[in-house]
Amino acid sequence: MAGASLVFFIIFFIIYGLILLASLAMAVVQIIATWKLYEKAGEPGWTSIVPVYYYMQQIKIATGSFKLAWIYLGLTAVYIVGCLVMSFAEFIENSDMADIILIVSVIICFITIIPICVIAGYIYYMFPKSYGKSQLFCILSIFFPQIMVIIMGFDKSTQYVGPKGVPMYNNYNNYF
Repeated sequence: MAGASLVFFIIFFIIYGLILLASLAMAVVQIIATWKLYEKAGEPGWTSIVPVYYYMQQIKIATGSFKLAWIYLGLTAVYIVGCLVMSFAEFIENSDMADIILIVSVIICFITIIPICVIAGYIYYMFPKSYGKSQLFCILSIFFPQIMVIIMGFDKSTQYVGPKGVPMYNNYNNYF
């Protein structure tokens, strides 16, 4: 019986190691593709490796402004605080107060997650549109954003058009 469990653990760690290596390889490919796309948009490629700034930069490229990025960041912060409060509500000794705090934090999390998802979907749609991609490509990007970014990043014919797909020569370059 001990030999069977040893074989199980060896197989488990081999499979886990392969999954880990595949995930790391995919992450590196994703970073390289995003780096290339940011440079095509005239932005520094290194921003593709900075976790929060990466998404803010993607919103700027897609919409031409950081305004939506700050709204998204604020909503995300409220959501995270709500989740933290929810997780610590059980440690409050007064059970009535803990229940109220739990209910309020659940409502806050529910209310903030809806606009977060809407903004994320909008950005995943507008990002390929700013590179002149088709309607179908933009819709697929909502559901498969990492795959579509890799396709765009390694496609030599992909060029940055402008925010929201509006050509840059249209005096639409309001990035602030």
